[in-house]
Amino acid sequence: ELRHRASPWQRNLGYPLAMLGLLALTGISVLIVCFHVLELLLDDAAMPRGMQDASLGQVSFSIFGSFGAALQVVLIFYLMVSSVVGFYSSPLFTHLLPERQDTPLTKV
Repeated sequence: ELRHRASPWQRNLGYPLAMLGLLALTGISVLIVCFHVLELLLDDAAMPRGMQDASLGQVSFSIFGSFGAALQVVLIFYLMVSSVVGFYSSPLFTHLLPERQDTPLTKV
């Protein structure tokens, strides 16, 4: 019913443009990550080998201090587990489970 109420412009132009935009942003993100990984692997100036004063781990870079760093660690582990187990089987997202032949693009 929601699909039929959407205007033809939204169905034929809006949704495909949104999907192409998301696909382009994903591709750009992957290219940026690849570029930075290659930069770290190939460029000696990007990651110096002879650091004399290594203060790594002595100062928290999170705005919220130690609590923020702990929250980031918990979120990272939650995202890792949910990606291994499955996005839709995690308790927060079971109501988003797609239904065959009845899942609008906005829900996906």
